[in-house]
Amino acid sequence: MKKSLLFFLFLGAINSFAGINSDEKLYYNGTVLTLDKNGAIEESIYIKDGKIVEVGKSNNLLKKFDNKSIQKIDLQGKTISPGFIDIHSHFMNALRISDWANVSAPPVGKAKSIDNILEILKNHKLKQNIKDGEWIIGYGYDENYLDKNLTKFDLDKEFPNNPILILHVSNHGGVLNSLGLNSFNINKDTPTPNGGVISRVPGTNEPEGLLMETAFLEVFAKLPQPSNQELLEKFDIAQQTYAREGYTTIQEGATHANELKLLKEASNNNKLYIDIVSLPLITEVPTLVSEYLVNPNDKKINIENINEQFGGYNKNLKIGGIKLIVDGSPQGKTASFKEELKTPGPNGEKHWKGESLLDQESLNKVYKKLVDNNIKVWTHANGDNGIDMVIEAVKSTGGKKGDGRRDIVIHSQIMHPYQLDEYVNLGLSPSFFTNHVYFWGDVHIKNLGEKLASGISPMNSANKKGLITTNHTDFSITPLNPFMTMWTATNRITKEGKLLGESERVSNLDALKAITVNAAWQLGEEDSKGTLEPGKMGDFVILSENPLEVPKEKLLDLQVIETIKNGKTVYKIK
Repeated sequence: MKKSLLFFLFLGAINSFAGINSDEKLYYNGTVLTLDKNGAIEESIYIKDGKIVEVGKSNNLLKKFDNKSIQKIDLQGKTISPGFIDIHSHFMNALRISDWANVSAPPVGKAKSIDNILEILKNHKLKQNIKDGEWIIGYGYDENYLDKNLTKFDLDKEFPNNPILILHVSNHGGVLNSLGLNSFNINKDTPTPNGGVISRVPGTNEPEGLLMETAFLEVFAKLPQPSNQELLEKFDIAQQTYAREGYTTIQEGATHANELKLLKEASNNNKLYIDIVSLPLITEVPTLVSEYLVNPNDKKINIENINEQFGGYNKNLKIGGIKLIVDGSPQGKTASFKEELKTPGPNGEKHWKGESLLDQESLNKVYKKLVDNNIKVWTHANGDNGIDMVIEAVKSTGGKKGDGRRDIVIHSQIMHPYQLDEYVNLGLSPSFFTNHVYFWGDVHIKNLGEKLASGISPMNSANKKGLITTNHTDFSITPLNPFMTMWTATNRITKEGKLLGESERVSNLDALKAITVNAAWQLGEEDSKGTLEPGKMGDFVILSENPLEVPKEKLLDLQVIETIKNGKTVYKIK
């Protein structure tokens, strides 16, 4: 009798739950930051079939839906913000990073010396059960915070039987040991390519281990990879890496052809539940055209028809444009600068200004081809000379404000006021990287001088000129934490505690818009994302506190409680 009673109680519970429509939800008793044009702040939000239907006061909506069988979630005073939009990172790294050793400097990692790095690698080899002959890969190497530069000799001494690659924190290079260099036939007879760096043993032509930019690209592209099946099995873990930080749209910001194929396979197999925007590298276009981009009739297409593949999502995946790379990284001294650095180059070069990865004529030609085919261009440019090159390339196409292209200059770091004016006139939009102020601000002062370093990622100046600006993490270069990007944009404090570029600090509101409203605009998705308004997607995040009321110094204390994508919870704090 007791078992029968329990059974019927269980059935009753199921039937009671089944009577609630899980596709309809009312979140109430909170603070809802709509971020609409009027800056409206409400208390409650009603979602149906993955879309926002209504926002308003809690009493009004509770009364309206009093007799309706929908889920009602009491926010208990917590804050809802539009879902965060990652406007530039490297999603593919999230698939692989669990198999790599973290040799980052604090606070991201624990490496304060070469000995620390070697110990981390030893522990990683044991933990991952990496056998002799197999690759060991680390990430986050930053010579700026070590006692000396890492070389192949350091790695050879401890790992004579494993090829090793330690990725530079910029993701634009790495240090290999002798076995690693030999596997790619890099030796004293290997010429340094244009736009690249091969560090040499002083007084000789023997490679010392460090490869940067064009010297590194082919090495990274040809590294042994996990199987597609192994990578597909990590898509949930990778998406959770973003979801737990509140992201509902993310970017794969430099996609190789084989990676796009994997993303499409994941999409076709319904493994994506967060929107992913892929930016194929320009160098991959011939392969993309010949192998992966097909028209609706499954016929191969050429560059003149490539724009047919852009702009729309297919099962949470879209190709958002083409990625160009003009220069390297300022912290790695491979960005392209107008003036000589105050310190030697990455290989001890004197009178060093960095280098561009291609010449102006080539950049103009490539840019024009993309513009002629109505393809959105996302250009990586860090140094002031690299930024000048982008400006000249856009001018050569006849680009101007109001042409509707919304081309993005990723990073836009070392800038001058006249360059912001050119952005305005040409219709360019910058995606800044204010995390640099904290992680490498002190390094930039040393390399560039305080005046030039203070203008890094000039978000406030750009906002005042009417530019629509965003902010990004460039994960895995810096952590995905969205509150870190807000904190660096509003405080601009370096690792050593120095205030760098006080006039470029922005408000909490502008910092939040840079990862929501403005990011949606740069993606061309402002009609469906970025604000919490009726008709838009039910993409939002529940936060521990209101980021507009928290003192800017305390932004790092904020927590993501829950992330909702298309009205469904994709992450919830435990």
